[in-house]
Amino acid sequence: MLDSSRVFIIAEAGSNWKVGSYNEDIKRAKKLIHVASESGADAVKFQTFRTNTVYVSNAGNSNYLEKSGIKKSINKIFENAEMPYEMLKELAEFCNKENIQFMSTPFSVADAKAINSHVKIHKVASYEINHVRLLEYLAKTKKPIILSTGASNYDEINFAVNILKKYHVKEYALLQCTAKYPAPLESLNLLTIPEMKKKYKILIGLSDHSLDPIIGPIIAVGLGARIIEKHFTLDKNLAGPDHRFALEPAELKKMVEVIRASEKTFGDGKKRVLDVETELRNFAVRRIQAIKDIKKGERFMEEYNMNVLRPGNRTKGAEARFLLKINGKKSKRSIKSGEGIRLKDCVS
Repeated sequence: MLDSSRVFIIAEAGSNWKVGSYNEDIKRAKKLIHVASESGADAVKFQTFRTNTVYVSNAGNSNYLEKSGIKKSINKIFENAEMPYEMLKELAEFCNKENIQFMSTPFSVADAKAINSHVKIHKVASYEINHVRLLEYLAKTKKPIILSTGASNYDEINFAVNILKKYHVKEYALLQCTAKYPAPLESLNLLTIPEMKKKYKILIGLSDHSLDPIIGPIIAVGLGARIIEKHFTLDKNLAGPDHRFALEPAELKKMVEVIRASEKTFGDGKKRVLDVETELRNFAVRRIQAIKDIKKGERFMEEYNMNVLRPGNRTKGAEARFLLKINGKKSKRSIKSGEGIRLKDCVS
């Protein structure tokens, strides 16, 4: 289900569906799904959690959110963004109609149970990579699992990977992620992508929290990423914690277009003469050509009666690498100036 030949693009709706009333919320969530589908993304992802299973009570305020003008406690922020479990089925069915895969990140075993029947792939958030019971439950579903690795080290990543191996999960992937919102470009640390690919021998991707719609994703894809996750919103100016660093619809569409265009450049990794190169190869790759009329029995002499030149539309001589095999030999035939000199034209 996780395909290394094609970049899997996840449009992260996060908490950006939240408006106020249930009807308002479901309307915006469906609008986000439609935008993600129109952009060409493979999946649209929400988050499913209950505040009391995420943070301790009275956890306080987040400095980064306060800098964004959100001065509520983290408990209140999460409580406001809780997605009702009954909304999941409706959104999943709407995704089917919109021809886009539904995903939602669970933050507890109860959340995972609520979403399991609605998703084909499970996603684990960076701060849940050490959530033992959640990882065990997800592993037991036998569905593919994508784990973000923001603010973690290899010991912590190995811990999560070993749980998946213990339960014989066949398909899983890791996402390089910088757990900063927004993340400065210089913090993306994208060279970890080929490093993790070599270390774990699985699909590696990028969960990108930078503001730029193109730079992080396209460099990541060039370095081997086969999963790209990026937050998006209908409008950066909407109220809520995640709108400010998310892509707007036009930016999301452009990101997908650039990734899809870049995929066309991959090829198969085998160095050979391509069909599109044949015409100019025949026209312009240097050959051994006569530079004056050569009589039968005359010796071939470099820079006197022959040279290494591009043949254009004239008959083509031997490849230039055979120059030493021809230089100094006698000609078996008469050759006009400009014509190619072949190995078989030499007297043995």
